[in-house]
Amino acid sequence: MINKINFGNFVDLRLIEIHYFMVYFFIKIIMKKRKIIIPLILFLSFYVGQAQLIMIDSETGEYRYEEVARAEGLSSSEIQTRAKSWLTNYYTQIDSIISDSTSVKQLNTFHFKWKLITKTIDVDLFFDVSIKAKDNRYKYDFSNFRVGKYVKGDLQAIDLKAYIERFPSEYQILVEEPIDTEMTKAISSLSYYIANNKLEPEEEDW
Repeated sequence: MINKINFGNFVDLRLIEIHYFMVYFFIKIIMKKRKIIIPLILFLSFYVGQAQLIMIDSETGEYRYEEVARAEGLSSSEIQTRAKSWLTNYYTQIDSIISDSTSVKQLNTFHFKWKLITKTIDVDLFFDVSIKAKDNRYKYDFSNFRVGKYVKGDLQAIDLKAYIERFPSEYQILVEEPIDTEMTKAISSLSYYIANNKLEPEEEDW
């Protein structure tokens, strides 16, 4: 809309010319930048739509946190003993630890909440943690993620990926974020325990 400066029944024509010039100027800028702006918008839209946090196995496509870590100066048996102790101390026991001569494995759970628009959703996540030991190194494997509950002593659950894909893509990262945060925290705690044979001290809450 063109602003008018009224002097009785007259309109300031110079003001009209200025407005038209400004509109023309901005249209020219937009047209020149369009070739850059449009691809950039498409790229950002694709990136946001594809963003995900939880690590994915490149071969199986499953959610998985797996890596070989160094433990200099520790024998296989020492690492295994510390790994078993870490599982006992870090997680609330819902199942017994399975062990052999070089590894330990246990079913664990993590409870968290996330918000879908205005609805808060409670989730019980179940997953396996396997730790294999060799002299001076170990391999951790957080895998078989699923969502469910125990019903009369039996775990009834669905695959985590299937659970996440039930929701619109823009909300999926809200499920993934607390999971990735907890798995990252657990891996850091395991590393500290293997090196120091004790749980990492918690930071003081100011």
